[in-house]
Amino acid sequence: MQPSYPLTARRDWRALSCFFLATLAMAAEGAPLIAWTPAQAEAAGVRTLTLAAAPVQPSAGLVLQGQVELPPQATELLSAPLAGVVQQVFVAPGERVKAGQSVARLLSPELLAWQRELAQAQSQARLTASKLARDTQLHAEGIIPAQRLQDSRAQDEQAQLAVQERRQALQSIGQAGGGLQPQVLLRATAPATVLEVSAVPGQRLDAGMPVVKLARSGRLAIVLQATPEQARSLRVGDALALQGCQAPAKLAAIVPQVLGANQAVQVRADFTAAEDCLRLQQVVQATVLPTPGGANGAHTGPSVPVQAVVRQDGKAYVFVRSAQGFVPTPVVLDGAAQGAGQQAMQPVRSGLKVGDEVAVGGIAALKGAWLGLGQEGTAP
Repeated sequence: MQPSYPLTARRDWRALSCFFLATLAMAAEGAPLIAWTPAQAEAAGVRTLTLAAAPVQPSAGLVLQGQVELPPQATELLSAPLAGVVQQVFVAPGERVKAGQSVARLLSPELLAWQRELAQAQSQARLTASKLARDTQLHAEGIIPAQRLQDSRAQDEQAQLAVQERRQALQSIGQAGGGLQPQVLLRATAPATVLEVSAVPGQRLDAGMPVVKLARSGRLAIVLQATPEQARSLRVGDALALQGCQAPAKLAAIVPQVLGANQAVQVRADFTAAEDCLRLQQVVQATVLPTPGGANGAHTGPSVPVQAVVRQDGKAYVFVRSAQGFVPTPVVLDGAAQGAGQQAMQPVRSGLKVGDEVAVGGIAALKGAWLGLGQEGTAP
């Protein structure tokens, strides 16, 4: 009578038989191929996955809410350079100004003192220059000693420095220093829009007090809020479509911390188009646009489950299904795995293509069959 074996034992025996038969077939062919039939692969517990194209950009289509703000580098504050009285204001909030356009005029008695000091310094410089020329001639004729000539030269240098100092002080407040006049004109240094007028005619100002606040044309910031999960899918350089605007904004920065109030991540985008579609403090909706071709470092190749990757001699391999069985295919990995646990995916830079059928289960059996060719491997 033939002995009876449990069902589990018979299944294990069949799997081992498939393994040894495949190993013998590979040894006979001498090729890196695990020649398993579909039935043998199923008996060994092999499961496969067909690789699909990775999304061009994981964040494409993401909608974020935010507010339009003025970046610090686009803000210009015109203040009183000297103490004085506001004589006239030429602009109003919302008005556009050109570079060099006057926005306010001040009357400053202190300016007269600065101009007088410059005139006195220029007069003194002329005297020292004349004295230096005379002493140079006298020294050449041997009438005066060299020490006297050196003193005259030092006095002339000090007088010239005093003139330069007072002239530059006047130039710093926009005055040429050509004469005595108490009026100070405040001018815009670049094309801008008037945001705020802080002074009125007749108001007395101290030096440094604000007069007009300007927003330089051509740049706005959009401060958006994203969840930490959304922020992980964003990349600096992503394009954002804004409601009511034809030109897109560009993602400029992702703040590496969350807000304490709502645990949101702040994201800042720059809008530099010459388009009058946004207003300061306006609430806007931004949609992340797809970036073709994997720009900004986005991974666009296939990804495989981390358990599908095995290592041999310091290289990474994936078992790719073919008509004859499975082929250990060398691959180049693209960075670290994304995700955690059994859901983690490993991006692959090269070695695989979309449509490849790779083994994701029964990896130990496949690797054992592969190493049966006489190679020694390491654990994945």
